[in-house]
Amino acid sequence: MANVGKLSATKITTYKGCSLAYFLKYVKHEKVPLNVRMVFGKTIHYMLEQFYKKNFQSSESFSKYWNYYWTGTIAGDFVKGKQKEYLKIRDYKLKDDFVLRIGSHIDLGLEPVGVFFGYMHLGREILQRFYKRHIIEKDINNSERQIPIDIEKSFGVKRDEPFEINGHLIRGVFDRIDKTLKGHYVTDYKTDKHSPGLDSFILHRHPQFTLYSYAFRKLFGRMERAILYYHLRTGKIFKTYRSEKDYDYLKKLLDEVAEGITKDNFVPFYGFHCNFCDYKVACEKYSIPYHGGPRIDLEGKIKPAREFKDWDVDIPEDSDWVDMGIEER
Repeated sequence: MANVGKLSATKITTYKGCSLAYFLKYVKHEKVPLNVRMVFGKTIHYMLEQFYKKNFQSSESFSKYWNYYWTGTIAGDFVKGKQKEYLKIRDYKLKDDFVLRIGSHIDLGLEPVGVFFGYMHLGREILQRFYKRHIIEKDINNSERQIPIDIEKSFGVKRDEPFEINGHLIRGVFDRIDKTLKGHYVTDYKTDKHSPGLDSFILHRHPQFTLYSYAFRKLFGRMERAILYYHLRTGKIFKTYRSEKDYDYLKKLLDEVAEGITKDNFVPFYGFHCNFCDYKVACEKYSIPYHGGPRIDLEGKIKPAREFKDWDVDIPEDSDWVDMGIEER
């Protein structure tokens, strides 16, 4: 029987997306290269935290620090513990004798150099825009806009400060909490490609924001003015709200997830979402009892698909189709 432990928004969505992925990540702790999208998001979060902790003199100096930190992250300079022992570095010689170092701890895909610089440029754009919008908050003479009252505030993480919802231990992190004359705002930074500007269904239904709303009200003893989805790629900020009915849904969801984990219900769910999963190779090792299809694992890599050519024929010219008695339509 698996131990539920402390649930989080990420654990909940992972389990509901594919329970076997949850099993591989949180129960068996399978080691896989980090997904570059996730690494980018975490690194941007770190930079936004540093924005309020350090005195960057300009958006350019902020961007330079980003270049340094992103390069070091990809090279594995900040990797610690056992992961450091197994880290392998591959060098890519570029123009002007510049050598790009990429560690084995992260998966940059088939074109690692292009992916590295693509995310570097994207990060620079995000951070420069953020700097220009929020630098006013650090001006002590400004009374209208002030720095957040909390940044990267965790809850339910410390052993002596447990946080529960309906009997389930929960942990999470508020990216930022702002106090204004209108009230308190809880903000979550997102580096997703698409914003909820055109399709707000997920924004108003996702359990992550329900969990944050519930946690804020319990911890601070007041209602938030709104939950804010800060889409960093565009700089647009979207509002959403939660009610008691949303909390009822969250409690039922937590019950279902916790029950599935304790009952070792880890049946894989195969679908197009597998294209974005980091555990495809590890999945093959554990999912054999659930399907009878061909093995797709080969020396730690997914076998390439074999093309079916039995139906291939030499297609005649258009004029020949008429000669064969096939009418053109």
